Amino acid sequence: MSSRAAGPVLILVSFLIVLHAACGPEDPALLLEKARRARGEGDPARAAEIARSGLGDHPKDFSLNLELATALHEGGRHGDALEPIAIAIEADPSSLDARQLRAAILTELGRDDEALSLLRRLVAAGPDRPGVHRLMGTIHARAGRFDRAVNQFEKEIALVPDDAPTLTDLGMFYLRTGRFDDASDRLERAVRAAPDLPRAHRFLAEVRFKQMRLDEGLAAQGRALELDPGDIGLLVDHARALYNYGRAPDSRRLLDGALERGLRDPRVLIEVARQAADRLDFEGAVRALERAAEIDPGMAEPHFEAGKNYLKLGRIEEARAAFERANSLSPSDPYPWYYLGSLAAEEGKLDEAFRFYRRSLDLDPYNPKAHYALGRVLMRLGRTREAEAELARHAEILRILREKKQSGVATMD
Repeated sequence: MSSRAAGPVLILVSFLIVLHAACGPEDPALLLEKARRARGEGDPARAAEIARSGLGDHPKDFSLNLELATALHEGGRHGDALEPIAIAIEADPSSLDARQLRAAILTELGRDDEALSLLRRLVAAGPDRPGVHRLMGTIHARAGRFDRAVNQFEKEIALVPDDAPTLTDLGMFYLRTGRFDDASDRLERAVRAAPDLPRAHRFLAEVRFKQMRLDEGLAAQGRALELDPGDIGLLVDHARALYNYGRAPDSRRLLDGALERGLRDPRVLIEVARQAADRLDFEGAVRALERAAEIDPGMAEPHFEAGKNYLKLGRIEEARAAFERANSLSPSDPYPWYYLGSLAAEEGKLDEAFRFYRRSLDLDPYNPKAHYALGRVLMRLGRTREAEAELARHAEILRILREKKQSGVATMD
């Protein structure tokens, strides 16, 4: 080949080499940086895609597999995260970070025994690792072991004093057990550490209501709603609290505003109906409940509440139909059975009333009204000894409720 011909060939070869280098596999470190940046920007799906793109050429790379597992876990794909985290642990069996992530994944999948076993080994290897005690507390709480959960959460706070989610969980547990001062302390700390955390404000509001610091409770609840306006349950709770604590116009404006924005949620209309009934506007309550039932035909509560309002209006057959509809949609709810029993008893259908009341009590043995009503029916049936037992049970439940100074589910309206 002449030197004149060789020149262009060499140029072409050099170009192909450069092109191959440009199109070749990307540096794993650069991919890792891109994936972490995507996660930091709130896009775990993109992070997972980036991390996975590097595994074709580096299938056993520890950092890429750990990043992929982290991204999948943060994106809610916990089952998919198991394989890359297993590969990461195989690549570096000494990594406590990888083992802690596996424990977190197992916890999300409900494989609590495996997660706890792994977490205990992590505590032994590094007792001061943040996050380990929180995971253990979460598992204990889910299993109903609240004392252990609190103990683990307190250990986590000792390591990370400004961990707002853990402080919030602690406040919630102390609230449940009536330790309001402890609950207040942890939730105040959570709010200071993370002023934009809705849960912290929400539970702090509940504590303030228990402490009868009502204005502070309403303010905290309102702040939680500002931070999370899409939480319909919170919106309804706030409307109810405003109404119950003397700010009915504010409550009505909140509910009306939600409806005017086109919010189609039966819970809002059920609260509208509850307030209408409290004002003795039973027709208005029925209208709101009819709209709620149209939005969610499979929801039992609008029919049940409509039944109670029909009774107030003296529209017995419509009440019966509403209770029967509620019963068909939610046969495990004890209260439609109770009201159907009451209608049967008023009509003198004592055997039917007995069956309905008994079924209601099978589902909720602590409803004093049902025990009393059943006792009256048994008395009318001439079954005196059984009647006396039911009336005695009614009196005992009322005594316990008075001592606890709480109403609970038993004192339904």
